[in-house]
Amino acid sequence: MTSRWLTPTDVADSLGFTAKTIRAWCARGIFPGARKYPDSAPRSEWRIPAGDVEAMKRDRATTTPVPRDRLDQLMDAALAKAS
Repeated sequence: MTSRWLTPTDVADSLGFTAKTIRAWCARGIFPGARKYPDSAPRSEWRIPAGDVEAMKRDRATTTPVPRDRLDQLMDAALAKAS
């Protein structure tokens, strides 16, 4: 089975982030199958397997949102701690 490879710009457009963020995620290992092409040459560019992007989309879709009242409590606690 042939894997489809995406550029950071393709992934950024798909997920709603910047290409710079996607490149940073690649460097941190957020996309486990991401590779630099050609190899590790100074001007090489990341390529991300489409399967990694689809997995991230699924994970984001199944995440439970934080209820508004709980979010307000967390913000109040953070602001109180900062002052």
